[in-house]
Order: sequence, then structure tokens, then C-alpha cells
Amino acid sequence: MNFSATSHVIGLPMEGGAQIEAMFAADPKARFELHWHAEWSVGAILEGHCEFTCAGERHVAQAGDLVLMAPFMLHTAGVSAQGFRMVMLYVPHGWVAARLAWPPDERGVLRQRVWKDERAARALAAAAQSEDGADVAGLLERILRAQTGEERVPVERLPGDARVEAVCEALAMEDACRIAPASLAQRLGVSREHFHRLFRSAVGMTPAHYARLARIGRAKALLREGIAPAEVATQCGFVDQAHFSRWFRRCFGVTPGNYMASRQRVERAA
Repeated sequence: MNFSATSHVIGLPMEGGAQIEAMFAADPKARFELHWHAEWSVGAILEGHCEFTCAGERHVAQAGDLVLMAPFMLHTAGVSAQGFRMVMLYVPHGWVAARLAWPPDERGVLRQRVWKDERAARALAAAAQSEDGADVAGLLERILRAQTGEERVPVERLPGDARVEAVCEALAMEDACRIAPASLAQRLGVSREHFHRLFRSAVGMTPAHYARLARIGRAKALLREGIAPAEVATQCGFVDQAHFSRWFRRCFGVTPGNYMASRQRVERAA
């Protein structure tokens, strides 16, 4: 199973109009900044190892391991310096919820994030590389059923403070970069210093960091809609397209142009 030296993404159309994205990575220099995905992340490590943090916990995934992260889980990652290969699938929650009969806004609780199953890891990678949507769907359903329990939790964890939740909604909008911290503090009726403490306590990061992640997430959604990278960079408040491209690659492993090309390829094939 040969991969190119740089990461690339393909789209796999599924029944019902859903689409799963598959990223093939073999770059030993790959490093991923703190970010989240709105989708489930299901990965197979084929060679080398990947060190990552997820929800504040450190993990190491070796060759033959499967990796599973729920939507909106904050994580970072770095890979072994030599001989690394990985396939990561990004699976829409709506598709998962329908297959596992979950309420649309809830999900099962993960039993573990990393476990050894070399046969399943290789089967998942092979199905993704051959673009066999039916085989990928069956493997994903079996993995998700096995690794989630009966308990249900909200898909996206909310801060629990209505004022902070309102700020998060504002920061997730396309003009987030233009909202001054002092203005946000004023909305909450507190000092700027108290606002930072309140936000960090509720969300686990500074407002500026959250805003950047929200902008990157929005940028990905706009690219999916077919909006050109240069326009996305402008709408999401990046200094220029190069600045946007650097941050997008740090979070998602590919450039916006590469990501958009994969989407267009799937649309032409559909």
C-alpha cells in the first residue's frame, strides 16, 4: 500500500448522500496544531507511530493501532521521524447517528481512543484506498458499535454558562476576527481580565485561540461549499491567502487548494 510523500485527501460518497473524507499521510514532518473536527475521526496507523493529545490526555498510537475521536474533541498530533503511514477518516455525525440509531444531537461515549487491531486497521486503510464506500461503511459501523457504550452525551460540549455560550456563537461567525476582546467583555458586563478568566475556565482556552479555531472550522465549511480559497481567506479574516493556507495545513494536514480539489473530484464523479 503506497502513499505519496505528502498528505492528500479524497472524498468517499456514501449511501444517502453523505460523504466521508479520507486523509492519507506519510509525511514524517507532519505536526498538527490544536484543533477540532466537526466529524468523527477514525484512523489506522500502518507504519511508525503517532503521538497526540486529545481532550487533555496524551496518547501514542503504533503501527497496527486504530484511533477514534468524537466530534469537537480538541487534539494535537505529531508523528515518528521515519517510516510513517496513516489513514484518517472524517465521518459526519449525522451518518453515524443514523447507522447506530442515536438521536441527531447525541453520541455514544467512547470506551477507548487507541487500541490494537492490526487486521481491522489494514482492512480499513485498504477499503479507503480502493475507494470502496460500502466496505468502508461496514468497517466504520463495526468499529463505532464496538467502541461506544449505551450512555449518551451531547455531540458538542457546551461551556455551561449562557453568557460564554453566546460569546462562542459570536466568535464562530465569519467576522470573529473583527470582534475586539474589550467588546466581548462589555457584552458580558465584566472587565476584560475577568472575561478572560471566565472564558478560559469555561472553554479551556483563551477567546483568541477559540476564535482562530472557529475561523478555521468555518473556512473548511466554506471550501466545501465551493468558495475559492482566496475568498475564504478574506471572509474568515486571515491576513492573506498564504496565512490562511499555513494555518489550514497545520490543522488539517493539506492545503486549502488540495482540500478543495478533492471535493471537486468527488462532485464530478457523482
